[in-house]
Amino acid sequence: MMPSLAEAVVAAVMVFVGSTVLGTVGFGMGLSTSPVLLLVFDPQTVVVVINTISIALFVLVIAKNRTHLHVREITPISIAGLAGVPVAVYVLSAVSAGVLRIGITALILALTALTATNFRSRLPPGGLLGLVVGFIVSVLINTTGIGGPLIVLYALSRGWSRNEVRASLALYFLVIEGAGVTGYIVSGLLTQERAVLVLIVLAPLVLGFWLATNLVGRMNEAVFRRAVLSVITVASVVVLVRELATL
Repeated sequence: MMPSLAEAVVAAVMVFVGSTVLGTVGFGMGLSTSPVLLLVFDPQTVVVVINTISIALFVLVIAKNRTHLHVREITPISIAGLAGVPVAVYVLSAVSAGVLRIGITALILALTALTATNFRSRLPPGGLLGLVVGFIVSVLINTTGIGGPLIVLYALSRGWSRNEVRASLALYFLVIEGAGVTGYIVSGLLTQERAVLVLIVLAPLVLGFWLATNLVGRMNEAVFRRAVLSVITVASVVVLVRELATL
C-alpha cells in the first residue's frame, strides 16, 4: 500500500528535521526521526527508509568536508562494519515489529541519555577497539537505524575536530549503510512502497542539509541540542509506553 498524504507529510517533515540535525552535528538521523516515524510506520519501513535516504546525505557531507577526512583510520573500521551487515539484515527480516519498536525506542532513550551527558572521556587506544566499535555500530545502524553516538564517542576520543568527525563518520556510514541497502534490496526489504517513500522525502532531505550548512556557524548549538534531545526523549517514551501496553 502506497503512503497516504498524511504519512508522506509526516515523513517529509521528520526527514527535514533529521537531515538538519545530521548536517549540523554529523549524526542523529535515526535518533531524531525514528520516535515520530514509529508512530506512523512499521519499524522495518522506518529503518529501511532512513538508511536509504541517508546515503545521499553522507555524500553531501563528504563533499562539503572532504579535506578533513581521516581515510587511513576510518577504512579498517568501515571494513569491520561491513562484517556486521549480514547479521543486521537477517535480524531485521526475522524479528517481529513489536519487538523491534521496543528495542529501537529503548536504544534511542539510552543513547540520548548518553549523548545528553556530553561524554568526552578518552577511550583506550588501539586499533582493535575501533574494529569492535565499527562492527557493533554497523549491526545497530542496519537493524534499528540507531547507533551513531557510539562511534561519535570513539571519534571524539581520538581528538578529532568537529569537521573531522563529520567527514570521517560520513564515510563510515556511507560504506556500511550502502552495503545495508544492498542487503535490503536482495532480501526484498526495499519494497516498491518504501522506494516511493524514499523518493518523496529526498527534497526535504536536501533542504534540511542546506539549512544545516547555513546555520552551522551561527546557531547556539547548546540550546538547539537540548531542544532536539527533549523532543527525542518525549517521542521515544510515547512509543515505548504504547508498545509495552500492548504486550
